[in-house]
Formats: sequence, C-alpha cells, structure tokens
Amino acid sequence: MKRLTLYARGFMTATVVCAAAIATALAFRFPRCEYCALFALMGGTLAAVLFFSTRKKLITAKTIADSAVIRIQPAVVHSRTGEDIEHERIREDLGIYVSCFGILLGTKIIEFNQNGIWLKSVEIGQDHITFGFGARGEEPDYIRLLYSRPDEAALAGIIESFRKETGVVPVVAE
Repeated sequence: MKRLTLYARGFMTATVVCAAAIATALAFRFPRCEYCALFALMGGTLAAVLFFSTRKKLITAKTIADSAVIRIQPAVVHSRTGEDIEHERIREDLGIYVSCFGILLGTKIIEFNQNGIWLKSVEIGQDHITFGFGARGEEPDYIRLLYSRPDEAALAGIIESFRKETGVVPVVAE
C-alpha cells in the first residue's frame, strides 16, 4: 500500500505542477505560450486521470487490508549493513492480505463480489489456500497461495467469515 500511496501523491503533484505551468504560461504571455499551456493541459489531464484511478485502487486496498481474514507473510528481505555480518535489518515486509472482498498482493488487487467477479470456491489445504473466482456462468480462475493451515479455532473463524460474508463455504482438504 505504500507504493500505491506514493503513486497517488506523485500523480497529484504532477497535476498541481501542470496547473501551475498553465497559469504561468497564460499569465505572462511569453512567446509560444499557447503550446506550453496545451502540453501542460494534456499532461495535467493524464496525471489527474491516473491519480483518480490510483486513488480508487488505494481505497480498495485499504478496505481489503482493514478487513483481512488472513494475512500471509511470504517473505522477509534482509540486507547486510556494511561489513558487519551479524547485524541484519529487515528492509521490507511483504504481506498478502485476504479478505472477503478480495486479495491484495503488493499493488495487485483481485476483487471478489464486485464488478461481476464472484468468489466461487475456497479450498484450505495443509500448506496452501486456493481461491476460485470469475464471472457467473464462466469457468473460474484460480489463485493458490502458500499458507500453513492454522489451528482448529482459527480455521473455524476463517470458515465462518467466508460463509457469512460471501456465502461460500471453504472446503478443508486433507
């Protein structure tokens, strides 16, 4: 989500800079100001469109992360600082968030039960969880995430959350 926030801020900054360039070009009336204003208008419009689409993705990502039923930490990246091998610091914590609304994989969002994409099946295995999703009446697409099955109480909570929120009862595979 940090990357989506960074993208949104960058696009908003580009929009403001283009608006300032348009105002400057039109206020000072220097030679060929029409061309500068036209290019700034095109760039500002593109940046504004990208800002609003990124903002929509950011809101969806926050919704998925805030209502996550499962959080998977697939990797932790370490880097060595200088010559000292014993002191490693965690640079980045990569997380996958799974909620009844969708899956957040970094900046990639897979939405469920919105825009014609429906959650069709959930299978929880010993070392994975598989989601089947797609449009009604079509063959589902599948995504399999490596996931160590939790204890019985947590598993029952996950099953109940999916059943209550989506109507899909997860299958527990042995």
